[in-house]
Amino acid sequence: MIMALSWAVYFGSRHLENQSLFLILSHVSGTTYFISVAFGTLFVYTVAHIRGASLIECILASAINPFIWATKESLLQLRTFSVAESLYYYLNTLNIWLISFMVLEMGVATLMARKILKNRGSANKVITPAPMAVALGSLFFVVFIYAWGRGENLHSAFRWGYILLFGTGL
Repeated sequence: MIMALSWAVYFGSRHLENQSLFLILSHVSGTTYFISVAFGTLFVYTVAHIRGASLIECILASAINPFIWATKESLLQLRTFSVAESLYYYLNTLNIWLISFMVLEMGVATLMARKILKNRGSANKVITPAPMAVALGSLFFVVFIYAWGRGENLHSAFRWGYILLFGTGL
């Protein structure tokens, strides 16, 4: 809901004639939009876990906003590219970073939810190997990709994959 509302305000504010109001609305809603996509997983996964959702339910619920955002971005490619090329766009570098960050957030959210539940009287352990491995593995992947050419090599791999599948486009 927050993502949809902030998106609507962000893109709707460009039609305002009052420049000051436009700047305020676009900055606030753009920031809110970014936060809802980038950090929504942390919030939704934590809340779902606390409310007793299963692992798969937590993952699916927390992936909705990023999936909607990635789908919107891929559909925008249809203005210029074929359906197959637009589907390939799901593999773009930004989505890889987002998925990696989501996985990190899921591991951290599990630990946060367990801590909250323990504070409420639950007998569960807070720190266990699985969420630690997920969070640290994702963090390692992000650091590795960044260290490997600040993400440029990953983007080059994405571009080479595009060229192999669809040609140079020239």
